[in-house]
Amino acid sequence: MNRPSALRALWDPHAVATALVLAAFVVVGASFDANDSAVWFAGSVGAAVGSGLVVLGLGAALFVPLTLLFRWLDGRRAVPEPASFRETARRRLLPTAGAILAGWLPWLLVHAPGNVDSDTITQRLQWMGLLEQTDHHPWFDTMVFGWFWDLGSALGDDRIGLFAFLLLQEAATAAGAALVLTYLGWLGMARPIRWTLTAAVAVLPVFMAAPSVMSKDAFAAVFWLPFLVLFVEAVRTRGRVLLSARVGVVALAIVIPLILAKRTNVYLVVVCAVVLLVICARRARLRVAAGTAGALLVTNVVWPLLVLPAIGIAPGTATDMLTIPVQQTARIVAEHGDEIPADERAVIDAVLRYDGLGEAYVPRRSDAVKGRWNLEAGSEERLAYARVWLAQVIRYPGTALSATAANTFEYFAPVTPMIFQSGIVLDRYLDFWEARALPTTTRAEIEAAIEDLHEPAALDDARLAVNRATESLAEGNLLSSKAFYASWVPLIALAYAIRRRSPLHVLAVSPLLVNLAFLVASPVALPRYILPLVYGSVLAIGMMLTPVRWQNREDDLAPAAPAPLTESDATPG
Repeated sequence: MNRPSALRALWDPHAVATALVLAAFVVVGASFDANDSAVWFAGSVGAAVGSGLVVLGLGAALFVPLTLLFRWLDGRRAVPEPASFRETARRRLLPTAGAILAGWLPWLLVHAPGNVDSDTITQRLQWMGLLEQTDHHPWFDTMVFGWFWDLGSALGDDRIGLFAFLLLQEAATAAGAALVLTYLGWLGMARPIRWTLTAAVAVLPVFMAAPSVMSKDAFAAVFWLPFLVLFVEAVRTRGRVLLSARVGVVALAIVIPLILAKRTNVYLVVVCAVVLLVICARRARLRVAAGTAGALLVTNVVWPLLVLPAIGIAPGTATDMLTIPVQQTARIVAEHGDEIPADERAVIDAVLRYDGLGEAYVPRRSDAVKGRWNLEAGSEERLAYARVWLAQVIRYPGTALSATAANTFEYFAPVTPMIFQSGIVLDRYLDFWEARALPTTTRAEIEAAIEDLHEPAALDDARLAVNRATESLAEGNLLSSKAFYASWVPLIALAYAIRRRSPLHVLAVSPLLVNLAFLVASPVALPRYILPLVYGSVLAIGMMLTPVRWQNREDDLAPAAPAPLTESDATPG
């Protein structure tokens, strides 16, 4: 008599759905990892049936740990801090940041003066006046990087400027991670769990190596973590935290550089603002609307239309978010070029040079195809292309989906590790920079700009040993995979939030899902693009362990401490 009820107790539809989705990611990703196509799971009826069985088997294997995880989380009880957040931060923020920084600094010291992304060298050459100065790579980043390069030059060694920047970037990022962990502890996450997460952030290579690279993505991450805490607290308090003038100023100080450092963050900020306008108490809505409008005015009008032209910086291109349509068009041309009518070819050619388009297609990187985009195409030509693109997607849906899957599968299937730069190798980009240099720039000037950026020979053996150990640890390790941070953690957190019927926890994970959408639209699955989700995973995991509830709309309480929990708050309804 008890057997059916026992089976029902074990059955968890949220764990089932999540397990099957993740299993499907693995199967699809394995196929595209092997041959950039769906042939393994959709090449024939037999392949489809076999893949379906594999998905069911993997789903069953994943269902068990997910069910155990969800049930363990159900049993967590939070004890919110009675003190104000300011008092909690005063006691915990610096020790937590210090512990994280202590874990990160050895990596930076072994890899001194630190690493630099090739795009950042492009920005350095622009700052030096050797390349055209544009806002393609955000000039805000170029300017900040340039100040540190100038510092190094003034001191006689460019590496000093690089190391000084990375030291500050590591300290600021560690402080942001400590802010997240302190906030979670204030909400009631148990101390052993908080210190376990702190240790993980301090010693896992995926966290340790990222802030030791000078790149626009690592720089933007400095502002991302405080933004996450601010957003979640604004959601939890229905916007009341933003009624404080001091918090409002801090919010603008975070949001404005967050957008200037990485332009796609403007969409993130808008989405988060819309969420707050929907759920906020009436008194807070005006503050949210005014603050968002002010930030957008500075970042999308004053900076690009007034400041940059005044200092001679050309506008950036608008092709960064075109990966999905142009890759789909290129793959359709590569596979079905003979079937495309002349009128459609002409429309494509007006915006995306048709001759050689199929040959230019690279499944896992859209740069070659995006580079063919006609920046002078008018709105009518772009609209005509959009109609042709949609018609071809409807006509060849499998090819179109394969184009996007080939470009993004690494974000969903744990088949490739997160391995950041571990050495400065720049000579291979010389031809690229020379081809884009100003007519007055010589190759010798470009070589001189990078020749001093090398690691001390005395650290070669230590650096080689650390790099080998890190790469060995990353291979086949789920916790080091791109997919674990890009999609698995956010989707598991979302599934558990839905399971516990907590709108607060659903909304808390929404900024991570917006960043996942950015990844799908990105040109290539680089580890640095995933950084917001790597750091955001700490908040997502911590929120699953923090069954705090939000304030009601009619509450008029100051958000000094989390609302007390009840049994219904701590378990699914």
